[in-house]
Amino acid sequence: MAHPDSDPVLHAAALDALRSLGDDNDPSLLLEVIELYLADAQVHVRNLRAAHAAGDVRLLERTAHTLKSSSANVGALGFSKLCLELEQRARQEQLDAAPSLIAAAESQFATVERALRAIKG
Repeated sequence: MAHPDSDPVLHAAALDALRSLGDDNDPSLLLEVIELYLADAQVHVRNLRAAHAAGDVRLLERTAHTLKSSSANVGALGFSKLCLELEQRARQEQLDAAPSLIAAAESQFATVERALRAIKG
């Protein structure tokens, strides 16, 4: 089994699936999806910390769920798994690890963002 740190930040199969939805000679659909994801995810990542600080467990759960799904769609599977863990803990109201999971999510998202911006050029 691969160590999580050795997993790619972005999985090529998901990106290839997005590319295949557009014209082979025009990557604009992929670039638009990336831009929309980044704009949306930046807000949600900030909301993770705000929801936790406010004690809003349901918002924390919903925000982590949204990030989990949208991140998987752009191939950020490691980040998606981290969001799944946060979502599950919030659902079970087990928030002892929430601060460290949120910090890890913020760090991982920064890595995902750099990788997606590199694709955009």
